Amino acid sequence: MPADDATAPAGTAPAGPRPRRGARTAAAAVCLALVSAAMWFAWLGWDDEYHLVDGVAQGPYRTWQVVGCGLCVAAAGVVAQVLVRVPWAVPLLAAAAVVGFAVPWSVHAASTDDSGLWVVGLLFLLVGGGTGLTMLLGITALATRGRSGRSSSPA
Repeated sequence: MPADDATAPAGTAPAGPRPRRGARTAAAAVCLALVSAAMWFAWLGWDDEYHLVDGVAQGPYRTWQVVGCGLCVAAAGVVAQVLVRVPWAVPLLAAAAVVGFAVPWSVHAASTDDSGLWVVGLLFLLVGGGTGLTMLLGITALATRGRSGRSSSPA
């Protein structure tokens, strides 16, 4: 039964339907996974060329590609955390971003590596990316804790 506006404590909004945080968080996680996959394609997925630097083959990615891709995935994760505003979403969003990125990376790496060492790269990607994003999103959750777009002071 909906609460009566007259019985609501002074300075509070009348009771109404609450947004479904679980559904919103799940949607944010799916979107973040898709954005992370898109970032792999946009920044790294097109480059298979190795470059000779002082007679040593390096690559296929250049530093600017990896840094740009990492910053875009991190920024997308921060935006997702700010939008959902629930601290329990931190590991879910970090996992979504890392898995979203790791899937296309793994498909590509497995198809171009005859040694099987791509699996080691995948483990580094999952552990390093997951740890880094979890820390970043945890800091974001702490920094935005208690901030909602509305003023909490009585009018």
